[in-house]
Amino acid sequence: MKSISGMKRSLPSLTAGVLLAALLPVSSAFAVSAFPSSGSCAMLVTQPVPVGATVPFQAGYNIIAVLTFTSATGGTIDYAGTHVNYTSNGYTVVPSTAQSSGTGIPFAVAALAATAPSAARSITFTPTGSATPIVANAIAVNGGSTVLIQGASDAFSGVCQF
Repeated sequence: MKSISGMKRSLPSLTAGVLLAALLPVSSAFAVSAFPSSGSCAMLVTQPVPVGATVPFQAGYNIIAVLTFTSATGGTIDYAGTHVNYTSNGYTVVPSTAQSSGTGIPFAVAALAATAPSAARSITFTPTGSATPIVANAIAVNGGSTVLIQGASDAFSGVCQF
């Protein structure tokens, strides 16, 4: 029969082993998920500050949006963007323009090139008042409750949460 002191020494090892065995299956359970074909997610997209730009300089700052997926190949986006004027004294927020926001703008979902992760998709839409489409790479994670967004046509990144 083991002594109490011997059991005390083996208890931390046993606890660590049980904890490790419990966590291993969970660590990958919510990794890459099926891309959504229904539902809505909200996101905040951040655009980079124009480091090295000659001031004064106007640029996008961030965008708040809702993506509504209506099928595996498309949906709509509602968005509102903030632009700022950067000056040598700091920055000021630019009043909104028609191009700064949009409601019910259709987007298309498509598979990416073979070099991208197989679960990744592209999301493409043309903003209000623009002829140039915006393209983002996206991948669903966390059991489909989160979509990671990466700018493909412009520098930006964000997370869309269901």
